[in-house]
Amino acid sequence: MKHLFGPVPSRRLGRSLGIDVIPYKTCTFDCVYCECGATTSKTCLRREFFPLSELLDELEEGLSAMRSKPDVITLSGAGEPTLYERTGELIREAKRLSGLPVAVITNSSLLDRPEVREELLESDILLPSLDTAVEETFRLMNRPHPDCGLTSIIDGLETLLGRYGGTVLFEILFLDGFNTDEENLARLKEVTDRMPPHKIQINTAVRPGTEREIAPLAPSALENIAARFGPRAEVIAGVRAEAAGREDRAVRETIIAMLRRRPCTPRDISTSLGIPVPETAKILEQLVREGTLSAERHGEALFYSSIEK
Repeated sequence: MKHLFGPVPSRRLGRSLGIDVIPYKTCTFDCVYCECGATTSKTCLRREFFPLSELLDELEEGLSAMRSKPDVITLSGAGEPTLYERTGELIREAKRLSGLPVAVITNSSLLDRPEVREELLESDILLPSLDTAVEETFRLMNRPHPDCGLTSIIDGLETLLGRYGGTVLFEILFLDGFNTDEENLARLKEVTDRMPPHKIQINTAVRPGTEREIAPLAPSALENIAARFGPRAEVIAGVRAEAAGREDRAVRETIIAMLRRRPCTPRDISTSLGIPVPETAKILEQLVREGTLSAERHGEALFYSSIEK
């Protein structure tokens, strides 16, 4: 499968069947904490990166081959899914084909656009994120495309959530030295108090990100922050880290064995093993840092190889 991955277990969504709707690391942001590595195509231009018919055909084929249906279909990828300009149509057709709820994971960057908000109203579960309500922190932490404005993003997010009828799981990722000061916490609290998410999910960077100097918060600090945001807030960082560790240990040896035979791209490995491209990329980057793998770019593709043959 070229665009489909999973189903993968998700604490937030159950068994999630992912659709990767954008090219690898195409995003509106280049966040310092991104586990998938640096953004290679920073853009706010929405496009039909892959034909809608191609995505739907693959979805129909994948569902027909499954013994049991997943719990949810999730639009995601190693970048920003709402850059796919036919998101609304994809959501509607995915629900028609599958009879399942559709979730969308988004960094909220394009929610200032009325057409994007209208498309997301078609979804059943929305997982938006917002790491800061302070402009300087936004520029330092999320490193957005110049066309992304924090004030308009927050306004668009509030407008969407005021109309949204599905489940909202709102995520904030905290990094030591970036958005944990009093101004950031107070202004984020003001914003979330005006919004109606079902859950406010508190996270931190549990793996190395794009920039080496980022530092995760201790569990006690995350719990203190969650308490500040009230009963809707929950810490998800520890659960994710535990699940990620199990997955890494289970697949890393298989990946190394594959790469001893021939170089592969993250997409090659994802397709072969049935795990999402973002998760594949995280494991590959860790193995590079450990000195187990090397990475070399050929044209637009990044190939990984085992150092020990």
